[in-house]
Amino acid sequence: MNDLKQRWQQLFAFSANQSAMQKSTVESGLENLLRQYAEKHRFYHTIEHIKACLGFFDEVKSSISDAKSLEIALWFHDVIYDPIRNDNEAKSALFAKSFLESIHDSDYDIQKIEKLILQTKHPSKPTNSDEKYLIDIDLAILGASIELYNRYETWIRKEYKRIPDLLYKKGRKKVLNSFIDLERIYQTDYFYKKFEVQARKNLNAALNK
Repeated sequence: MNDLKQRWQQLFAFSANQSAMQKSTVESGLENLLRQYAEKHRFYHTIEHIKACLGFFDEVKSSISDAKSLEIALWFHDVIYDPIRNDNEAKSALFAKSFLESIHDSDYDIQKIEKLILQTKHPSKPTNSDEKYLIDIDLAILGASIELYNRYETWIRKEYKRIPDLLYKKGRKKVLNSFIDLERIYQTDYFYKKFEVQARKNLNAALNK
């Protein structure tokens, strides 16, 4: 967790011009974010997911046009998460906007960050390379080893524990097929080469269950 804190502070680097109140707001912003990701109903959409996303982000950072905005979007993209709602991305974008406005720093393109977060609502239609990298990072779990992917399916089921099996399986099948039906699951060459084949194996295996 210390590494995450250091990373957060570097992202919102304390400058000489920053007031003590701004510094305090940045610190409390991380506390609020971690509190959200620690909600009891979360099993996959936790801070561990964010850590994994940041790891993949580091792999491709040199290929991203606005790395700072994309990294901020990754931190916030699942900060609001209720499995039975369909506006989590919109609420997460508003959460990010509220925080960024609270630190009174004009260095961040808040509208761009909001748009990036909204792109994580699947399916999405990215319009530029950064958006494609963001989506591919978020979907990296689909191309994980079969062991990790199976754990992912278990975590997702736990998050939807209020949904009866019959309805859950019907909905999950629709989601899995929506990815399989894509010409490419991963839209950037880096993630396509890294995960596409395994992702399709994982998705088909899940469907067969």
